[in-house]
Amino acid sequence: MTAILDSLKYEHSMFRRYLDLFDGEMDRFESGRTPDYELLEALLDYFLSFPDEWHHQKEDLVYDALSKRSASMKGRLSDLRAEHVRLEEGVRKFGQHIAQLRLGSDLPMTTIVTAGRRYSQLLRRHMLKEDDVFFPLADECLTEADWEVIRNHVETAETDTDQSARLTAIADIAERIEEIEVE
Repeated sequence: MTAILDSLKYEHSMFRRYLDLFDGEMDRFESGRTPDYELLEALLDYFLSFPDEWHHQKEDLVYDALSKRSASMKGRLSDLRAEHVRLEEGVRKFGQHIAQLRLGSDLPMTTIVTAGRRYSQLLRRHMLKEDDVFFPLADECLTEADWEVIRNHVETAETDTDQSARLTAIADIAERIEEIEVE
């Protein structure tokens, strides 16, 4: 197992933890209680930023390396990138519903909860597929040279001034989630 796969798996564990918090807020909506909007908005910030600004970029590097190894692997994994797009669309749609609600919209709670539950379920299924199929394939099929190329790309990206600033902002969001959860 490489450090890149270890970091991706760790990030999945964080996503699951944050999805548990998110699902708790959906439970509050569903039961007619007021959600913790500060927590919900911090979770949305995280889900809107971290996956697309960092996590999926690393997965794409692994995906590209695997695709070069075998056309059949590319076929087995072709829907992963499409799911990344659907995930982004799902969280944005949910975020728009929350923004409308906060502005006084009379959007039915069932619409909000349905959008939130769909996003959570899609992300959980997506990560399960990556954990059970994508990551084991990468671990089995990629060479040390492949991993070295991926590591170099990741390290270069991490030292980019703009990317570094985005990663710092994302870390701040995660810290805010942790603080809210403790309160």
